[in-house]
Amino acid sequence: MSTKDDSQIKHKKNVSKQLLLVLLFALACLCISLMINHANERKDSGLLYSDGIYEIPDLSEGADDAVYIGENYIFVPNIDYTDIDDSSFTYSDLHDVPYASGVSISPTDGWNDLGADAVWHNTDGAPDMRIIRKDGKEKTCGLYILSLYFEDTTDAYYINIPNANGLVRIYCNYDNLGFLWGRHDEWTPVVGFGSGLVPVLPDEDGYAQVVIAVSTNVKMGNPGLLAMPSVIDSGNSLRFSIIPALWYMVQLTLFAFILLGGFLVSRTFKNRLVFYQFIAIEIFALAYTMIDCNYLALDAYNKGMFKYMLFILLNAAVFAYIDSFFITKESKRKFPVLNIAPIVVLVAALIAVVVPLSYGQSLNTWFPVVPETLFTFATGILVTLNMLIFHYGEESSFFVCIVEVCHVFFCVNAITDTSGKYNIPTYTVFLVIANLTLEFYFTSKYVINTRKLEDTMNNMQILVQQKTARITEINEDLSETNRKLLENEEARKNVLSNVSHDLRTPITAIRGYAEILLRTRDNMSDQQKGNYLMNIIRRCEQMETIISDIVELTRLESNSNEFRFTDISICEMLDEICMMYEADLEGTGKHIELEIPEEDLLFVNADPKKLSRVFENLISNAVNYTYDEAAIKVRAWREGAGLPADRQTVNIEIEDNGIGIPENEIPMIFDRFYRAKNSGQNIKGTGIGLSIVKTILDRHNAKIEVRSTIGKGTVFHITMKAS
Repeated sequence: MSTKDDSQIKHKKNVSKQLLLVLLFALACLCISLMINHANERKDSGLLYSDGIYEIPDLSEGADDAVYIGENYIFVPNIDYTDIDDSSFTYSDLHDVPYASGVSISPTDGWNDLGADAVWHNTDGAPDMRIIRKDGKEKTCGLYILSLYFEDTTDAYYINIPNANGLVRIYCNYDNLGFLWGRHDEWTPVVGFGSGLVPVLPDEDGYAQVVIAVSTNVKMGNPGLLAMPSVIDSGNSLRFSIIPALWYMVQLTLFAFILLGGFLVSRTFKNRLVFYQFIAIEIFALAYTMIDCNYLALDAYNKGMFKYMLFILLNAAVFAYIDSFFITKESKRKFPVLNIAPIVVLVAALIAVVVPLSYGQSLNTWFPVVPETLFTFATGILVTLNMLIFHYGEESSFFVCIVEVCHVFFCVNAITDTSGKYNIPTYTVFLVIANLTLEFYFTSKYVINTRKLEDTMNNMQILVQQKTARITEINEDLSETNRKLLENEEARKNVLSNVSHDLRTPITAIRGYAEILLRTRDNMSDQQKGNYLMNIIRRCEQMETIISDIVELTRLESNSNEFRFTDISICEMLDEICMMYEADLEGTGKHIELEIPEEDLLFVNADPKKLSRVFENLISNAVNYTYDEAAIKVRAWREGAGLPADRQTVNIEIEDNGIGIPENEIPMIFDRFYRAKNSGQNIKGTGIGLSIVKTILDRHNAKIEVRSTIGKGTVFHITMKAS
C-alpha cells in the first residue's frame, strides 16, 4: 500500500474520530441543558391553602430557600395601578366587578390562559379586555391578587417575579411597594439589577394581601405574569440578587479578556475580519442577555422586539463567522455558491427584522417563536451542508462543529427558556462554553504560528519540572521508607515487650509449681506430682502458643498468614481452657464458672489454635482485671436452633465482676498497644492481647461486642456462624 493511501486512511480515521467527539459533545450539551432546566424549573410548592389564604412557612428552618405559588390567584381585568393609587378600586369592590378565582400562572399565554380551575364571578363569561388610554398611551391592564399568612413575622420576606409581559407594580395591604426592575416609567429604559425582588410587608398578625398590577402595550398578545411568583426570606434574598449579577459579570469579564487578548492574537490571522465578526457576535449575545434578564429594563413590547432583532442578527453573524473560517480565494473560484450564501443569509436576516418592525407586528404565542425557530433551523442546515459538502475534514472543522453545536443549543434554549429559580438563562451557559472553545482555538493557533521557540523552552522547563518532581517523589519515597523502618523498629520493640508480658504469667506458674514440688516432693502423692507436672507441661505449651500467636499477629497484619479451618467443638475447647485456669486459681479468691449445653457440642468452623488464643486472652484479662474476690463466668449457647443451618449462630460470653472499662474508651480497646487508663500500673501488659483477639475474630468473620460498667465488670460477647 502506498504512502498516499496510508495518509488517506489515517485522515478518514481522524475525521471519524472528530465526528464521534462532536456527537458526544452534542449529547453532553443535551444532558447539561436538561439538567439545568430541570434543576432551575419553577414548580408550585404545594403550600397549605385554606379559606383563600396561602400559609407561608418559616423559610429559615426549611430545606427550601424559596416557595413558589402558581395557583389560586384572583384575577381582576381592566383595573390599572392608577386605580389603586387614587383609591378607585379596593378589595371590597370585587363584589361589583367581574373577577376570576382559582387562577393559574401561564408561562406562555399570560392572562389569556387563566387555567382549567379558573371560575368567573359577576359575569356570564370572561369579559373583554378593554383598551385604556392614559397619559397618551393605549394599554390593557389587570390585577393578580394573592392572600398570604406568614408563620414567622420576625423575618423579612420578599416577592420575586422574574418575568412578565408588562409593567409590574406590587402592593401589599394596599401599600405601594414599587415597580419591579427599578423602572419608574413603563416607556423609559432603565438599567437595573434584574432581580425582580420587592419586600413584602405583612400586618402585625402576619397577613399580607399582595396585589400585582400589570399594565402592558396593546400589541402584546400574551400579557400578564409569565412566571410563578416566589416568596423568599431575607437570608436568601441577597443570594437571589447577587448570583445572577455575578454570572453576568463572569460573562462580561470573559468577553473583556477575549477582547483584550484578541487584538494581540488576531495579528496572526490572515483575515482580521474574523476577529471583528466574533466581537459583533459577543455584543449581540450580551445585549440579548442584558435585555432578556432585565438588566436593561424596557417596556414589554420593546423588550420582545429588541430580543427578536438581536436573535436574528446573532444567527446571521454566527453563520457569516463560521463561513469565514473556511472561505478562501481558491474556494471562491471553485465554488461560486460560497460567495452568495453569506449575502443571502444577511439579506434574509434584514428582511426578517425590518418587515415586523415596519408593520408594527404584535407579540403573541407564534411571533417571534416561529420565525426565530425557522431562521435557526435554516442557518443550522446551511452550516451543516457547508461543512459536509465543501469543508469536510478540514483542520478547523472540529472546532467549528463544537461552536455550531453551542450555537444551536444557545438558540433552542433562548427560544424555549422560561424563567427559573435564578435569573440565569440556560442559553448563557452555552455562550460561555463557545467562548472558551474559541478562545482555546485562537490561542492554540497563535502559539503554533508565532511561539514555536517559546514552546520548545516551555517543553524544556516542563521536562526539568518533571525531573524535579520525580526526584522529589524519590526523596518522599525514601523519607516514607525511613519512617516505616522507624515504625517497624518501634513495633519490634513493642513485640519484644509484649512477649515478655505474655510469657511472664506462664513462667510464674511454672516456677510456682516447681518450687512446690521441690519443697514438698517427699510429702506428695504420685497423683499430685503428676498433676503439677502436667500443669507445668501445659504452661510450657501455653508459652509456645503465645510466641506463635504474636508472630502470627505480625503475619496477619501483613496479610501473609494462613488459617487452617476445621469443625471444632466450642464446648470441648472452653471446658479444657477453664479446667486449666481453675488449677491456676486454686487457693485464691477467684473462680471460674462454665455454663455450656449438655447435649449440644456447638460446632463451628474455625482454626482451633487461633480460637483457643482468643478465649485464653479474654479469660486471662478477666483474671487480671478483677478484684481479690472474683467470679468469672463463661457461657456458650446456640441461637436460632429452628432456623436453617446457615442462619444459626454460636454465642460465647466471658463475664467478670472486675474494674470495668470507661465507656468512652471501649471503641479503642482493640487498638494495638492501647490500654485503658484505669488498668493500673500494677497490672503489666502492652495492650496487644485484645488486638490479637480482634484480628483473629475478623479472619473468622466473627463479631465481638463489649459491655462494661466501671466498678461492676465487663462482658465480652462473641458471635460466630454455626457449622
